[in-house]
Amino acid sequence: MNHLLRYNLGLLLIVAGIFILAGFASALPLKTEQDLVGSWKLVENIVDAEGNPCPFIPDGIELFVDETLTMSNMPDRRMPYKTSVSTDDRSAIEARIPGLKGMPLLLIKPMPQMEWQNTPMIYGYSLNGKKDILKLTLPGWTPASFQRVK
Repeated sequence: MNHLLRYNLGLLLIVAGIFILAGFASALPLKTEQDLVGSWKLVENIVDAEGNPCPFIPDGIELFVDETLTMSNMPDRRMPYKTSVSTDDRSAIEARIPGLKGMPLLLIKPMPQMEWQNTPMIYGYSLNGKKDILKLTLPGWTPASFQRVK
């Protein structure tokens, strides 16, 4: 009987631990394309060391659930994007643009047949904890800040 009681108690502790870990995991911020879905407007422009604005940052971006986006500077083009990058693609991108090393990446393909690692539209990105401020980073420029449009 004592053996059975210890077994059940151990099993109970394991199950309780799983529920506790699941609760912590559900409270963590998500890092998926879903976090980016929505409309964003530029609130802080990206500039170089001389204060010149970057021509590659739009005034607005809309990201869709189907992993495509539109940009205000190219309103008639819906382009594929992704944030999950393979190890090989990440290595190639970081070799080409060392300033993005270790950052979460937003890749946009201006031409669908282009390989992801060769796209010229690569940004480091971050979301604040509430997921209402998106920052895009290009090495050599200040980060651009976008506010989620509600």
